[in-house]
Amino acid sequence: MKRVVISGTGLFIPPHKISNSELVQAFNAYVDQSNAENATAIESGEITELEYSSVEFIEKASGIKQRYVMEKAGILDPQRR
Repeated sequence: MKRVVISGTGLFIPPHKISNSELVQAFNAYVDQSNAENATAIESGEITELEYSSVEFIEKASGIKQRYVMEKAGILDPQRR
């Protein structure tokens, strides 16, 4: 059996940054859209209404202030499912 050794990994940082503020704005737009689409089910108690997020919540829960991504537009599109 051959021994495998990882001698280096390199470094790569994707070209685009998403701040928590941008992420919250996109998520809260999705919340508005989802709650509007499901208003009848929410009123009848079938499903629970989604709640807004905040920059402070994300930072407290994850410790992350920004993230690097390859494609920013797709992640921040509230229409994308």
